[in-house]
Amino acid sequence: MNARQAAIDAICEVDEGINLKDALGKIFEKEELTEEDRSLANELAFGTLRHREDIDHIIGETYDGDFISLDIILKNVLRIAVYQYLFLDRIPIYAIVNEAVNFGRTIKERGLINAILRGIIRNKKVQALRIPRAWVFRNIVDAYPVEGEKIIESFKIRPTPYIRINLLKNSIEEAEQKLDEIDIDHKQANWFPEFKAVSRLGTIINSQVMKDGYISIHDEAQGLVCHLMAPQSGDKVVDLCAAPGSKSTYMAEMMKNQGMILAIEISEVRMKMVVENSSRLSLNIIKPILADGRNFSIEGIDKVLIDAPCSNSGVIAKRPEVKERVNSKVIKRLARLQYDLISNAATFLKVDGSLVYCTCSILPEENEEVVELFIKNNSNFVVEPASSFVSFGDTYLKVLPGTYYTDGVFAARLKRLK
Repeated sequence: MNARQAAIDAICEVDEGINLKDALGKIFEKEELTEEDRSLANELAFGTLRHREDIDHIIGETYDGDFISLDIILKNVLRIAVYQYLFLDRIPIYAIVNEAVNFGRTIKERGLINAILRGIIRNKKVQALRIPRAWVFRNIVDAYPVEGEKIIESFKIRPTPYIRINLLKNSIEEAEQKLDEIDIDHKQANWFPEFKAVSRLGTIINSQVMKDGYISIHDEAQGLVCHLMAPQSGDKVVDLCAAPGSKSTYMAEMMKNQGMILAIEISEVRMKMVVENSSRLSLNIIKPILADGRNFSIEGIDKVLIDAPCSNSGVIAKRPEVKERVNSKVIKRLARLQYDLISNAATFLKVDGSLVYCTCSILPEENEEVVELFIKNNSNFVVEPASSFVSFGDTYLKVLPGTYYTDGVFAARLKRLK
């Protein structure tokens, strides 16, 4: 089963009265789809239903017969194809038509699908309705005039999965042997020997090597942020917005499980992931605290990590729905939240303590502009150059999508002077 089949099946279930989220959940539980296919199936199903009335009108104007009376599967094949044509400019038009035609169960159905879609594509009025480049893409090009188009192209490439070896439980060589035993292809990642690029995650997720805490799933660029934190054994650390716990657990491993990490998370459901990951990796210095990072209070902390909620504009390859959801209002709301989080986190630090602010966004409004506003309003803080802590970076740490086949990330390290 692929993403389009999953989306068609789910929408057919909706036509029978089932909630779309429940319908997709049952399909994902039953069928083995890649993360990329799950994301696309979500986008196709939710997007098609969101615009169903307009899509049906367009099909009805092109089809000579009674569209409403068509077979339910055939109708939804057409609806999804029209949604792709109108809203998903990353999918070539010929691929949209060919894939839809392949869903036809008879020569007659395939001919009908082909005729309707080609009629819609040739329609000048419908062509004018095609959504221009998404807001987030326009702003990526504005922010990165040279690299922007390359970044957008990289979102079409299947993301490289990465794993992190738990050096407290096994050596790199021992972990590699365990991966070989379950037939997982792996190769050295970009910066750190404990990170490996792997061929697939499905087998790893349910493997014993994962369950026993020898490895974790963790994008290497996100691990780079932990190296910017540079936690030491015995440090008192706060990880704000900690779920699912990838950075908390990596820092605990870097600290040799000595010291204290307060993992702050507002969501009880997401906090369970932090607890489960800590237990799986046999890490006991991570203390979970349910709290809103904007209101939590503590003093005398050595280092704070603020992995702020963001637009996810650096991980659109993994989260294609971002393209439809992000706009100027969303960015303004997120920037206010991000500033509130960094402002409150700054009060946790002792003198000479440091905080790292990071996002998986590549938009300046969520990154440099938040940091610069904070520095402007807090003269007792200075930026510590990322280049002093990691080999990749200058004033700030910034990894653009497509450059190293990792997540896109931004991070800044700030020091409290007084």
